Formats: sequence, structure tokens, C-alpha cells
Amino acid sequence: MASEGKRSNRKGLILAGAAIVALAGLFIYDVFFNIPEYTKSDFSMGTVVTQTLTGNDAEKAAGEIFEAFDNIEQKWLSWRLPNANIAKVNEAAGTGFPVADNTVEWLKKTLDVCASSSGALDITIGRITALWDFGGEYERLPKKDEISDMLGKVDYRGVEFTGNTVKIARGQSLDMGAVGKGIACDEALKILRENDIKSAIISVGGSILLYGGKEDFRVGIRDPEGRPTDYMGVLTLKSGCISTSGSYEKTLVRDGGTYHHILDPKTGYSAQSGLTSVTVVCDSGLLTDALSTACFVLGYENSLPLLEKYNAHAVFIADDRSVKVTPGLAGLFEIANNDYTSDSSLTSTGAVQ
Repeated sequence: MASEGKRSNRKGLILAGAAIVALAGLFIYDVFFNIPEYTKSDFSMGTVVTQTLTGNDAEKAAGEIFEAFDNIEQKWLSWRLPNANIAKVNEAAGTGFPVADNTVEWLKKTLDVCASSSGALDITIGRITALWDFGGEYERLPKKDEISDMLGKVDYRGVEFTGNTVKIARGQSLDMGAVGKGIACDEALKILRENDIKSAIISVGGSILLYGGKEDFRVGIRDPEGRPTDYMGVLTLKSGCISTSGSYEKTLVRDGGTYHHILDPKTGYSAQSGLTSVTVVCDSGLLTDALSTACFVLGYENSLPLLEKYNAHAVFIADDRSVKVTPGLAGLFEIANNDYTSDSSLTSTGAVQ
């Protein structure tokens, strides 16, 4: 699937239709751009990717970004594709495998969040992820003893580095799915800067990069109980990375129960923290992606020190449709659906750092 629009000389309001990010937890619903402009949508990293770029080399930059995204999955982060760095590390569990510099960097940054969240995010959960295979060919409800057998292998502290050689314990398996799309946003940012792009919106599944906007970007947060195009609130931002983790993204209904893909590493089952959605904002795509997952597992109260450590801000949506917004987003978030209520104690002034 691919669609693209060439540069235009018109100016004014561009309505980014919800369909372009229908699988994401976020969508841009209006933004002012200075033209020339280039827009392209395609499929990469297992999701729809949409780019809207402004600048003389926008078309060239968009092509480089799609190529970079394919490389992130195929060469480095996939645990399913046998030639990717992470798949090779998993295959060499107990002995180690030398990986690329970027893979080492991404692993170390992610493991820092694993440690800071006390394992609410744990990238050694790969064996349990594979048991469930949410959205995959072998999706199923694992047996309790299968999960119990694998839980003892989940421990991010078992990842070791000797130079570029990464070693995991026997029986462990890495899964970087919780940060892959955020990493894609970070790599896209480098390409935008190299090509002197003036402004951009890049949507990669549940992660979005906002770049260089002189005018405000207005970002809709998906209604967890609505259609993919329904939003419950709006963030007004000038730049940054945004990621949402929601219990609605991938679900499995079996034996009278409904399970979602955000797994608690301590139980091996879907996280039960009283939340349906967490949206995180900061200047790093990897961090927004990692933190949105960790915060979903931790719940609101336990997430606050973690967000503070990384200078990140968040919108939490609870099962009862109550909404909590950390002070750094106060004044930048508004509820657009009266079915949701906000905590008035969190409306003090603040700004995205």
C-alpha cells in the first residue's frame, strides 16, 4: 500500500485524515504548514507509516526515512527475521553475538528504562511474547504452566555486554517491540535534519514525531472505547515525540476472557493497572515508546517518579474514563469527549520541556 502527493504551492490548513493513522493511539487532526509539502504513506515495521514533510528535499528525505525504517526492522530489531541483530542474539543465547553500534546503543538505553521501572518494562520477555503471538499467525491463549515455565527466564539483568557482543542467559529471548517505533522516530529526526527539512509529521503506528512546526500541532488522543478514528482529547504541541500504549490495540478473546498485548513481565499476562491508555510526550522517541509501556504496567501513581526521571509528561486514561494529566502538559491538553472527566487537581500551569 502506498500513496503520495507531490509538492504544492498552496498554503493554509491541512486536515490530516484519521485514516492515515487509524491503527495508532494518536492522530493529527489539524496543523498549519508552509508549502512546499510532500506526503507519502506506506507500510513498514508492521504498521502504516505516514509522512508529511515540508522542504526542498522533502521527497528525497521521505524515501530515506522509509529505507531507514525497513533497515531498523530487517537488519537490527526484529526477533522474527533470522538475519536481524536481535534474532541473532536470541539464537546465540548463552554464548553471545556481536551486533551493530546502533543496536548496542538502543539496547543500553532501553535497559536503563527496564532498570528504572523495576522491570515493568523488560525486553527479555520474548519467550512469553512468542507464546501469545498477539497479531501473529499463531496467536493463542497460553496454558498457565507454559507461562510459569517461562517467567523464570524474564530478567533484564541477564543481558551482558562485552564491547559490541551482546549475551543473554540461556532460555532468554529479547523482544524490542516496545521501543521499535519510537526508535524509528529518532532515526527519522536525524534524516530530517540532514536534509534541511523545515517541518514534518511522521506517524509510525502508535508513535508520532512532530518536527519544526512554527505553528501548533494539534494531536488527537484516541478514544479507547471508540472507533479507530474517534478521539477523546487533544494535545497542542510545537514539537517532540509522542507514543501511546493502549489495551485496545491488540486483543484476544478466549474462554470468556479478553486479553491485550501489553504484558506484565511479573505475571506473563495482560497488565491490570486500571488503565486503558497512556500517552507519553518527550524529546526522544525511544523513551516515549518505552515509557508508555512501562507506565501502563505500573499505573498512574507508580509512574510519576519514572516520568520525572526522564523529563517526560503523560496523559493517563483509566478504566472508569477518568483522565489524569501530569503538570508538564497542563494547559496543553483538553478533553474533547464529555464521557471523560479530568482530575482538576492536575490543571496547574506547565509546558512541555
